[in-house]
Amino acid sequence: MLTIALAAAAALPDGTQCQAAAADPQAALAQSIGLQGYIYGYPLVDMLKQRFNETHRTSPGQPVAAPVNQIAIYPHLLTPATQGQLRAPNSDTLYLNAWVDLSRGPVLIDTPDMGTRYYTLAFMDLYARPWHLGTRTNGGKARRYALVGPSGGTVPEGYEVFRLPTDTAWMLGRVLVTGPQDEPAARKLAEAITMRGAQGEPVTDAAPLNPFDSLAYFQLLNQALRSVPAKPGEEALMAQFDRAGFGPGVVFDEARLSAAQKLGLGCTLRIGPDVLKANGFRPTQSGNGWLLSRAMDNPGNDFLLRAEAVRGGYVNAREESIYPAAIQDSSGQWLNGANSYRIRFAKGQLPPVDGFWSITAYTAQGVQLSENAIHRYTIGDRTKGLKFARDGSLTLTLSAARPREGTANWLPVPAAGFTLVARLYLPRPSALDGSYLLPPVERITE
Repeated sequence: MLTIALAAAAALPDGTQCQAAAADPQAALAQSIGLQGYIYGYPLVDMLKQRFNETHRTSPGQPVAAPVNQIAIYPHLLTPATQGQLRAPNSDTLYLNAWVDLSRGPVLIDTPDMGTRYYTLAFMDLYARPWHLGTRTNGGKARRYALVGPSGGTVPEGYEVFRLPTDTAWMLGRVLVTGPQDEPAARKLAEAITMRGAQGEPVTDAAPLNPFDSLAYFQLLNQALRSVPAKPGEEALMAQFDRAGFGPGVVFDEARLSAAQKLGLGCTLRIGPDVLKANGFRPTQSGNGWLLSRAMDNPGNDFLLRAEAVRGGYVNAREESIYPAAIQDSSGQWLNGANSYRIRFAKGQLPPVDGFWSITAYTAQGVQLSENAIHRYTIGDRTKGLKFARDGSLTLTLSAARPREGTANWLPVPAAGFTLVARLYLPRPSALDGSYLLPPVERITE
């Protein structure tokens, strides 16, 4: 089992120190390798951070906490008050959360007959690639699965093997809720999904783990790299990481680093977030102002994109769901709650899905849900009372203030800068190949 043990962390160097580091060959070399490690290892470190923070009680209002190999169900549909550490959470489904440890053998999953209700169990390996069980893969029928990692183990008779590439994985399950009155029925089905495996340590109180602001980042990355199978073709990269003190062939020890190495790695952590922000996300599809990358779920060796996908909140496999995002209106101006906007779907042009669709507004900073007067955080095909025009079109109003025409088609947005994320679950081919485009976000001029 991968355990997390971090030494006391020193503060990062400031900007002046990092400018001076460029003139020091050893510091510059450490920063160069460290930056590659920061980008490559971002998913592994973020995953282990979340695992620690969700298998310990790190705050009084923490929505879920459970030992490894045990499911915790979020108390209810997520709101601004209950979203916890999730980035870009949805308000369409009940979430099930579990951290899986396969190092001591298979973990068994039993799912009930879900009927026509959509659900998915997304397993993120340590590199943040998603692997799914659920409606798309089993038609909603009752099934029995044995999760098996690189450590292997004996699978009981009657269980279907479901392999994961790393022994540590995060399960984020989703069970569709069609409305407030449907939540009890959805919860009953969610609670019927069971997990059995080698039990982890009981939940105890702990300070939140945040390895991104100290050399603890490289200590945690080192622990992660030593726990995963070597990947063919990455031998040279891992050798460089070994040279810098955090690769899989060494044990990271901050005390053994030279002052120049500490400075270079510290400066990496200073500049790393800006590097990701400036270079990570590169949409492969842009239409009507909506941005989408078709490689987010499986970026291969594009480590920048992989890191940015994690920084933005993780993703499902494209066949499961896609997430077109809008940050600007049709005129190229940044979305801001000081303005009002509309999205008009012509007749027959609603998002083509076999599951469901919705649009959610998030704060630009932090990608979080924001409170509003009617407690509506998403709008879509299950929103009760949507009003269609006589020509069959549907116009949604997006604003911070209540629109004069009423709230039926209103999606409240944050008062300042915001981001829109559309969710298309079980998207049809036209949504996957780009032939269908969401309509533009148009600013309403009074």
